[in-house]
Amino acid sequence: MIANNGSNKGPEIRAPEALSISKPDMRMLFMTCVGSHMWHMESKDSDVDLVVIYIAPTKSILRGEKISATISQRMEEKNGVIYDTLGWEIGHLIDQLVKGNVNAIWNAASPLVLLPSSVQEKLKALIEANLCRETYRSILGMAESQIQSEKKPVKNAGKGYRTALRTINFGIELLTNGRLCFEPVLHIPEVSEVAEKMRRLEEAYEASALPDLPDEDAFRNFLLRLRLEDLEKDKERSERQ
Repeated sequence: MIANNGSNKGPEIRAPEALSISKPDMRMLFMTCVGSHMWHMESKDSDVDLVVIYIAPTKSILRGEKISATISQRMEEKNGVIYDTLGWEIGHLIDQLVKGNVNAIWNAASPLVLLPSSVQEKLKALIEANLCRETYRSILGMAESQIQSEKKPVKNAGKGYRTALRTINFGIELLTNGRLCFEPVLHIPEVSEVAEKMRRLEEAYEASALPDLPDEDAFRNFLLRLRLEDLEKDKERSERQ
């Protein structure tokens, strides 16, 4: 099991080993585990899917220099475990959260945090306070893609329906109760069950009392504070040199 905020024992994953950030001045903010482990649906052969959220130098942004919004996926094996790691710059993450992107929500608010920080804790609280109906579109697209994957030849029959159902259930709970719920699906659903839950997802969207969109200003101001803090830290480093 992957460690959750250090409360459970799990693989020891050090950020520089898990992902080589392309520029040394890009600072890691936190790391989460997503994928099957996030849902407690992993098998002994499951990859460990990691997301590193980092911040590019504010000074570089103000100077008009090009920064990397993402860092491409990297796969590596350690002690018989395959780690699949990608990186998102905090500005890109905020952009996607403002759009209600469910992947962004999972990346930032996963219950499995391997490298915790106050930034992650505050951002998760902000996400929970700003859940919105717009996320339905992202959840629906994700579920439809997962259902379609079941029609392709795969070694794990039923995986597409299981992953679709967990996504749908997540969406129903978010839209109905305004809560992030990562409940596993441990059985192989019938097509009829998935279709029924898709219908309930649409009903939850139509009846949801959540706002249509998140509070964009709240997310932008969160990012602004991070950038200003980073600029101040850069100034302090320069003065010490």
